[in-house]
Amino acid sequence: SVFEWLTALFYFISFILLVLTFKKNRNIFLLLLSFILFFGAGEEMSWGQRIFGFATPESINKINVQHEFNIHNMIIFDGKYMGGGGKKGWDRFLEMDLLFKIFTIVFGAVLPFLVYHFKFISTLTQKVRVPVPPISVGVFFAISWILLKVSLSNVPQEENIEHYWRVYMAGPEIAEFIGSYIMCIICLYFYNYRNKDIMGKDFK
Repeated sequence: SVFEWLTALFYFISFILLVLTFKKNRNIFLLLLSFILFFGAGEEMSWGQRIFGFATPESINKINVQHEFNIHNMIIFDGKYMGGGGKKGWDRFLEMDLLFKIFTIVFGAVLPFLVYHFKFISTLTQKVRVPVPPISVGVFFAISWILLKVSLSNVPQEENIEHYWRVYMAGPEIAEFIGSYIMCIICLYFYNYRNKDIMGKDFK
């Protein structure tokens, strides 16, 4: 649970940094990203349910895999079915965790790579002022998800089932925390350069 709280904390710090940056440069993309990160912070702590201890409304409880007051654990967005068992194939299309992984890798690694190597993409991002994170930081999104996949695939289930499930359940939470920390560093980068015209440009 400590990693869930840290994840929420870093998302909230990221939200604050982007709001302060937006006040200076009025970049709409940073404002949209700040709302996404605020949503992530709220979701991670079930919008205060774990603090105030209020009950999950029955209408949400019926369709929430973890029976909590949040959206990302609803059956349509969660990685598991209500009865347990992980989703596969097209059932994962709207899985929130998968969408988050895709977003962070595209935003943190693919986008800056394309901006750096292709002039027409760089011209486009500068024209519409899309914030481009430094790939030297963003590439760690991909590294963290790869390490998680490798770690989980190498846990010997048959030798120690208790250890297996402990790692299997904790691993994704730790990876999410690392993702929130990397995102916070990227937001700090935008904040530190809020007085300069860096929107749409690649990190030199």
